[in-house]
Amino acid sequence: MRYHAAFLGFLALTAPVAAQDSKGFDSVDQKRVAEAIAAGVDYLKKTPSPGTHHDMANTDELVLLTLVEARVPDNDPVVEKLLAGILGASLDRTYKVVLQAMVLEELDRVKYQERIWQCAQFLVDNQGPTGQWGYGEPTAAVKNVPTGAKAAVASGGGGAPPVTPEVLAAMKAGERIKPPVVRRLSVTKTKEGPAGGDNSNSQYAALGLRACHDAGIKIPESVVLLAKKFWYDTQHPATEAGGKKQDLGIATGPGSSEPPAAPRGWCYGDSYGVCKGGPAYAAMTAGATGTIVIYEYIQGRDWRKNEHVRSGLGWLAKNWSVTENLGPSEVEEGAANSYYYYYLYALERLGMLYDSGKIGGHLWYPEGAKVLLEAQQKDGSWKASRPEQPVWDTCFAILFLKRATRPLVASDGGPPRR
Repeated sequence: MRYHAAFLGFLALTAPVAAQDSKGFDSVDQKRVAEAIAAGVDYLKKTPSPGTHHDMANTDELVLLTLVEARVPDNDPVVEKLLAGILGASLDRTYKVVLQAMVLEELDRVKYQERIWQCAQFLVDNQGPTGQWGYGEPTAAVKNVPTGAKAAVASGGGGAPPVTPEVLAAMKAGERIKPPVVRRLSVTKTKEGPAGGDNSNSQYAALGLRACHDAGIKIPESVVLLAKKFWYDTQHPATEAGGKKQDLGIATGPGSSEPPAAPRGWCYGDSYGVCKGGPAYAAMTAGATGTIVIYEYIQGRDWRKNEHVRSGLGWLAKNWSVTENLGPSEVEEGAANSYYYYYLYALERLGMLYDSGKIGGHLWYPEGAKVLLEAQQKDGSWKASRPEQPVWDTCFAILFLKRATRPLVASDGGPPRR
């Protein structure tokens, strides 16, 4: 494991960790969690990453993100091979570009800043006129990498950080010390993305934009505003899972003093304002709610005051489950385990992004971890989702157990933006 220099950067790590004690995280057997993660990592390292649809020959970026978040050493041969592969590949599919940006921002957002800028350019140019993203297509503008100030970038601002007890404790715990960003790079939209899209690619696009933002890439305000408008416009009316109308219960975020909002969710959809007639369901609602939190953060706004965030949280609280992807979903014939682990990773992201141990009255991490620890297979994998895809399921399970999503903090190592 290589640790990176930071001056105030360790605050972005140690402060959230100290606060986790009150969120139910420590109630889970951490020794058992560590053993489960280690077994899952061993499975991933010896299992080829499968191809998927839309000409994606592998899922190397998802596997690499999981290994990196599981704190597999940077010089591990599998990590080095996967990293070399993604750095040498073209940027042509939304999911892969997003996950690459997340990997590089985690590994070293200063060293890889220019490649992360290319990821941002791809994402900005692939936002369609509705504010959505689809599977993506190449954009020639990624070749226009900003130049100059390379010495400042390479040095991370110069000088080593003081060796404080906080830094030593973080390093001993196997955590990274993030370097503060010393150069800001702008992205300009050069073309309109394809029409249409879906809510899965769109929520992952937000994860990529967050990684780029944290690496010092300036995302155009117009991109954020259009994306937010799409999510606002496509949030469903207040209904229960399964599409039944419900009484307008309340949805107020944990610790929030804001007025209540009616529980409302999202579905998958494939065009603006259309969800194939299907009801809201858990995976899309968790992902969409976390997405709006990200955009509020990028704009420096208080996501706890956002009505759409609070109503999304309320839908999940009112339709709570960590054993199935409640909805039903629009895919896999609405099976309860349709993309189940994909859902759990969306739930983890929301809990960590919102910075709360509870959704409604539910401790999402202890409840979800209990199910995952009991579901792991003898070979270290997880494979309870439909469609059954052990590599994907194992990645999502590890990311949940590791609580891989970092709370939202300023990229200069400053305090969280609320």
